[in-house]
Amino acid sequence: MADVKEIHIETKIEETEKTETSPDNDAGKGEEKTFVIRMREIAETAFDTVKSEVKKGIEDRTSPVEETAANLTSKVKEEVEMIVQRVHEQYEAEREELFRTELEKEVAAAVQHIHDEYKAERDLLLRTAAEAENTKKRMETDYQRKLKFANEEILEGMVPVLDSFEAAIKSVSKKVETDDGSPDLATFNEGVQLVHKQLLSALKTHGLTPIEAAGETFDPYRHEALMAVASDEIPADKVIEEFRRGYMLHTRVLRASQVVVSQGPAEEEVNEEPEDSDTADDTE
Repeated sequence: MADVKEIHIETKIEETEKTETSPDNDAGKGEEKTFVIRMREIAETAFDTVKSEVKKGIEDRTSPVEETAANLTSKVKEEVEMIVQRVHEQYEAEREELFRTELEKEVAAAVQHIHDEYKAERDLLLRTAAEAENTKKRMETDYQRKLKFANEEILEGMVPVLDSFEAAIKSVSKKVETDDGSPDLATFNEGVQLVHKQLLSALKTHGLTPIEAAGETFDPYRHEALMAVASDEIPADKVIEEFRRGYMLHTRVLRASQVVVSQGPAEEEVNEEPEDSDTADDTE
């Protein structure tokens, strides 16, 4: 319970000397009025005293509380400021970390985008270079092929000349064999054969070569079969005779050889006579 403070109020009532008692009613009323005014002044003085004492008591009691509250407010303020500082520092750290993470993501995305663009450009350049190289090789191949077979028509026109040389050599050779007393004809034959060899050698440098036919296996890509005959000496599908020589221009058949192909040995017809199967049955 709160302490109760006693307040002592000292008052002095001035006694007035009573003069002679007068039965006059007006004098009694004046004294009564003076007493009331005096009592009122005493009451006001007492109230003021009590009021000041209460105020002082309140101030004495609230002063420590206010001081404590001020200290608490200062401490709370410091703690709040420290908390705010820590939160701010944590926020700044988190924001910096988030910014760094986002920056790293953006840098990684930019690097990946540049890498993809570089890869696409590189693939495009490689494809373009490969297509250019293939085009170059194709053009070189076409050029070499055209250059290789550029003289095809000329060499094709020389083939009948070679046929004429071979026909002349065969004809003269037969006459030389039948007429032994003609040395000039033999010399002429040798000269024609020499010219034929020189011509073949010159044409060979340009890619023209004769196709071997006699004794070779029949090749439908290089040989043209005029007929097929049976032969007991030459195996089947072998060339027996060459009617006209064929020629190759590099890897291309300029003219196929006309040949006669062997069918192998002739099949003998076997006539089988039917045996009589009728027999007489012996009966008992």
